[in-house]
Amino acid sequence: MSSQVTIGITEKGDPVFDDSWKEWVNENKPAILITKDPLRLFEDLTMLKYRRVIVHCTITGMGGTLIEPNVPPISNALEGLSKLLPLIGHNRIVLRIDPIFPTENGKLLVLEVLKQAKEISPNIRVRISFLDNYPHIKTRFKKANLGSLDYNFHAPLEIRKQIWEELGSPETCAEPGLPCFGCVSLTDAKALGIYVTNERKGQRSLCNCVSAKKELLKDPNLCKHNCIYCYWKKEGD
Repeated sequence: MSSQVTIGITEKGDPVFDDSWKEWVNENKPAILITKDPLRLFEDLTMLKYRRVIVHCTITGMGGTLIEPNVPPISNALEGLSKLLPLIGHNRIVLRIDPIFPTENGKLLVLEVLKQAKEISPNIRVRISFLDNYPHIKTRFKKANLGSLDYNFHAPLEIRKQIWEELGSPETCAEPGLPCFGCVSLTDAKALGIYVTNERKGQRSLCNCVSAKKELLKDPNLCKHNCIYCYWKKEGD
């Protein structure tokens, strides 16, 4: 049996602001790139010789608002998604709706995002995550006069499950009470044409990622998108 290959991933920021991943990808090593600016990442990828990647296009529908002030609007993000499809292949594009606000308005917003994305790629892979309500995030919402979400960390399961079902039971990871797919999975390995085992090592208790993964970004700080819900703490939180 062939030896296991490591999959690089950009979980600690956005690859459009940190070029650390490019060396890895330029060596034809497999990677999962997670971005809120698919159009800019498309432009980066066109400059590389190798594109052995899966791209998670993170589109919440809140780009340009107080919640995601420096994130491109949905029209720009969907343009990037549509350009990435022929560049790297339909089976390597994931619509990532992360985070979802577990409210009625939040549900309607993501249903619209899903509808527009499926008009571009009807069978697109979809994965979601709900807003983790950290104490410092509650503080930011209060300072911005955006109200608050009335739950501690994970939203109530019945709300998350209802939204998950209405979205067609998409992939999730580390959402208690919902099926855990893993941010780096055997499905990803197959799409990248590589071999990994389903061994889990050193992961969070709720995470189902395979152990053969490596963080590619080297700048562990709040990125320039400046999303109000970011888990990275900053001065004043």
